[in-house]
Amino acid sequence: MVWVRRRCAAAAAKATRSLSARSRALLVRLVGAGLVGVAGGLLSAAFLGSLNWAATTRDNFDWLVWLLPVGGLLVGLLYHRFGQPIAGGTSLVLDAAHVPDGEVPTRMAPMIWSGSVASHVVGASVGREGAAVQIVASVTDDVGRRLRIDRFSRSALLVCAVAAAFGGLFGVPVAGGFFALELQREPRRHISIFPFTFASSVIAHLVALSVGVEHHRPFHIDDLHLSWSHVWRYVVAGIFFGLVASVFVRFGHFVKRVFERSVRWPPARPLIGGVCVLALMGLAGTRDYLGVSFGLVDVALTGAVGIAAAAFVWKLVFTGISLGSGFVGGEMLPLFVIGALAGAQFARATNASIPLFAALGRTLRMARPTRLSHRLPCRDPRVG
Repeated sequence: MVWVRRRCAAAAAKATRSLSARSRALLVRLVGAGLVGVAGGLLSAAFLGSLNWAATTRDNFDWLVWLLPVGGLLVGLLYHRFGQPIAGGTSLVLDAAHVPDGEVPTRMAPMIWSGSVASHVVGASVGREGAAVQIVASVTDDVGRRLRIDRFSRSALLVCAVAAAFGGLFGVPVAGGFFALELQREPRRHISIFPFTFASSVIAHLVALSVGVEHHRPFHIDDLHLSWSHVWRYVVAGIFFGLVASVFVRFGHFVKRVFERSVRWPPARPLIGGVCVLALMGLAGTRDYLGVSFGLVDVALTGAVGIAAAAFVWKLVFTGISLGSGFVGGEMLPLFVIGALAGAQFARATNASIPLFAALGRTLRMARPTRLSHRLPCRDPRVG
């Protein structure tokens, strides 16, 4: 009987310790998700502010675009000298959430921030979302290590950081929670932390709003022709958008391989890429494809007919060369623009509503490269 009582007492003590450990882990994740959301919202707002400043500065001093090769060289030198530990970019963040001893280097945040501002101020055709994810994840993991948070909780908080960055940057808290899971190698294994990722994304969105970030620019589509007789247009459009997305991904990889094989010194790659972008600007006869090109999206969504037939091809090439040569930034915002332009051209060719298919195009163009289709076509991507 004594032996039975001892075994029961030991089992009860073990169960109590296990429950206590789980409770502490749950508390850490709950509090951590909230703090990550706050940090994600503040960092996203600050990052957006710096990139908006870069775009405004380039617009006010249009001679800055001629410094594209110089900006590329500076970005290349920065990453060649200090960027080896963070060469994986967003993939490094995702790896850190899976590998037992993985971590996101602290230097990632300042480097990706400065590199993105430099790329935007000279007019490289790059986006923002990849940089924002890396910034928030780097800060989150650094604080987690300093506070000696256990590895499993840190992994969960990294996924929350991805959600917070996306929700704070784009103003889509629900999609932010899904986006963080979609990027994981095995999303089903992380479904249990969806409440935490969702909370982080919502909090980041609210914090960004509270500090003055405007996420949405609503627009109205007047000539909606929704009927069964037009279903073929949507089917063909979906196929067309998927093909354009596939070309974009393949072209970006092709450009990167060409630069890596033909230019041995890494800092020279974005320098040459800057020269190529300037040459493309001369061939296109316009600066509309530099930077994120939000002006082209505005034209497409209003149904204007002044968009060049090959505008989406030009933007695709500008973006592929900018990113493939080594300029710093994301690809999602350029994808929005390419999708809107492709949708406008498709509508023109099929005599359909230009604003409607421009909106559909920017939505479906995102679904192909990221596997994320939980998006609405009625929000403006101006802040991503």
